[in-house]
Formats: sequence, structure tokens, C-alpha cells
Amino acid sequence: MTRKPQEHYDALAAWAESYTPTIDPANPPLTGADAAAAGRAMLEAATEDDPEGREQVRRAARGGRPSLDPETPGETSPQWQVRAPRSLDTAMRSQARAEGRSLSELLRDAASQYLATRAS
Repeated sequence: MTRKPQEHYDALAAWAESYTPTIDPANPPLTGADAAAAGRAMLEAATEDDPEGREQVRRAARGGRPSLDPETPGETSPQWQVRAPRSLDTAMRSQARAEGRSLSELLRDAASQYLATRAS
């Protein structure tokens, strides 16, 4: 069964406002080409009266977060996967919480500072 984009959006909006832990199995979410088509239709339906909503739809249609690099807007930022001792992980997460920042932000700053000390 293929739902129209607005019906899918309405179903997801209703679910998001409810306390229902799962989506109705009789109406599963769109996937693949159907989801992409629904995203494009939602973007086309967005009006100039709601620029914030329009940007959210654009971001969803692009598939991800905005680039961290202002020189390459629209490109996906690289991701690092790093293993660390549990004690270092605990300390970094505690420090991030204490500063009201994300662990990713704290790690990016630490890497930038490390490189700055090596550049001289």
C-alpha cells in the first residue's frame, strides 16, 4: 500500500504528538523511493510563510545534518571512530556535560588545540 505524502506526514505528526511507542503496523512508514518522493512533495508543499519548516524539510530531503565546514556547505562532514579507555571516555563525557557541550564538540576542540600546538 502506497500512501500519499500528506497522509504519511499527518500520520507521523499525530504519532509524534502521542505517547504511542510504535507506528501502526497496518500503516508502516515509507521507505526508499517512496520516502524520497514524499520528502520532495513535502518540500514543494512548504510555503514561504514558514521558512524554518521549509529548511527542516530541505535538511530531511538532503538526508542528514549540515556540514561542519563553512567552506563546503551541503557536503557531509567526515566522521571519526575512535576507541578510548573507559576512564578517558568517562572523563570526557563528564567534562562535556559540565561545559554544556556535546562530546563531539569537545573532541573537535581538543583535536584543533592539539594541532595548533604542533604547528609552531
